[in-house]
Amino acid sequence: MINNMNILPDSLLNRLRQSELKLAKSILRWKLQKESTPVPDDTQLEVAASRLLDEAREIAKKRGKTLLEILKEEARQFFDSRSP
Repeated sequence: MINNMNILPDSLLNRLRQSELKLAKSILRWKLQKESTPVPDDTQLEVAASRLLDEAREIAKKRGKTLLEILKEEARQFFDSRSP
């Protein structure tokens, strides 16, 4: 598999990373609120989101897929499990 990330300009990679972080922070915030757990400040939340993304990338790399492919699969499984 060719790594297409190597041909993208740094500015685009930075914007993608910021978008991923924003999404991960939103998901973490939602999960903590749902569990009635105090939400940490934005700095701590960003650190946790960054670690989560790093771990997700490692898992994706081990599975030989992209992070987006794995997220799509997980979303599909989640919504299929909710069907009556």
